[in-house]
Amino acid sequence: MFLLNPNSGVPLYVQLQQQIRQRILSGQLEPGAQLSSVRDLSAELHVNPLTVAKVYQLLERDGFVETRRGIGTYVSPRPAVLRMDARRQQVGPAVDQLVAEATHLGLGADEINALISERFRKLNRKAQIP
Repeated sequence: MFLLNPNSGVPLYVQLQQQIRQRILSGQLEPGAQLSSVRDLSAELHVNPLTVAKVYQLLERDGFVETRRGIGTYVSPRPAVLRMDARRQQVGPAVDQLVAEATHLGLGADEINALISERFRKLNRKAQIP
């Protein structure tokens, strides 16, 4: 289920595109998985079918999905290099925001790198605890 917020200021198609990309990059949607039809997803989300069609076209342009005429839209198999590039692209805005905030607070690259490394260690420890 995708959650769209019409009051967020972010266009609905961008929200949906980001959520589908995130699910593909995280492995929740595996290569070869079929996406809902444009008609079904637009009905489920209560959005115009053209919105969903636009999202699918953008995802296809970026190599995340492939449309098979008359059959449906599927998560495309893609090289790991493209996946890594897409992952970096996905996290880019958050990194930009972090760098801007750090600069505003007078923190340098070394302090930010140390903070990020510390957070990764904490997250990895939590993930290892059953």
